[in-house]
Amino acid sequence: MHKKNILLIGGLGFIGSCFVNLFRTKYNFQILDTNYFQQTMDNDIQTTIKDIRNIELNDFHNIDFVVHMGELSNDPLGEFDKDVTKKINQEGTKKIFEMAQKSNIKKFIYMSSASIYGFSKEIMYETSLPNPLTEYAISKVENENFILENTFPFETIILRNATAFGYSTNLRLDLVVNDLTFNGYFNKQIKLISDGQPKRPIVHIYDISNAIDMIISDERNLDKEIFNIGSNNMNFSIKQIAETIGNTLNLEDISFGEFDSDQRSYEVNFDKFTKYFSNFSIRYDLKNGVEHLIAHLAGYELNGNEKRINSIKELVSDGKLNSELFWND
Repeated sequence: MHKKNILLIGGLGFIGSCFVNLFRTKYNFQILDTNYFQQTMDNDIQTTIKDIRNIELNDFHNIDFVVHMGELSNDPLGEFDKDVTKKINQEGTKKIFEMAQKSNIKKFIYMSSASIYGFSKEIMYETSLPNPLTEYAISKVENENFILENTFPFETIILRNATAFGYSTNLRLDLVVNDLTFNGYFNKQIKLISDGQPKRPIVHIYDISNAIDMIISDERNLDKEIFNIGSNNMNFSIKQIAETIGNTLNLEDISFGEFDSDQRSYEVNFDKFTKYFSNFSIRYDLKNGVEHLIAHLAGYELNGNEKRINSIKELVSDGKLNSELFWND
């Protein structure tokens, strides 16, 4: 059977590395990535090191599907330079669509984020009004609107992923579950500055990857559909997350601080995706997801790229990236 050809934009990142490793025998991957965080992929995976702002039509040659997860990936990066965030996350994404329209692709999956919900006392659905509170979330809403307001010669599907966690060969430790698990494992304590009351939905990167696979394989017309990706059973307060990790690690030293200024808090409903894809089920809940992460931390050595904002600042300081976050020659 003919393997489908996927252009995975951001394929060297936290989620992209996981997706490739899970499905490398099912799909022919072509990765396009700026590679800020110095990840390498096996030689059998075609990889192009390129900023999305420089994407060209030939990058889409012989491509069936595009999965775009190649934007600046979190709130601290988004706030580092708001103008550059707009140029990469919004103008760069529009450039991708401009080139994609001239190609022969069949389906485009855009990785948005549940962070667009910002703060709400109500459970948020795909039809709920976004409330983006950070530059990162604002850029996701702007890109969603761009997709929904325009017509393309291919299907476009938007995924609003819950806060990701889990082990990847390009590990991130600026995500709440990963950060708390790492500190609990190596420092034998979990110490929160905040009171831990805000709520977040979380989802394992294996489950995000499986959701992407299901959408790629689906024969229905899903054009302009938006899906929250996660589980109704995985809306937790930060305190609940910390306590679950502490119990899994048998920690006695878990402490919480005072009321924190960052009170972004929201719960999300995920029924739509399971309604459309009845075979989808969450493989990793919080407990076994943390156990899986712990198993991989046993031999893990820090490389300095785990907290993305720190890496970017260091690359700029060392003159390897310019002020626009392009690589210096």
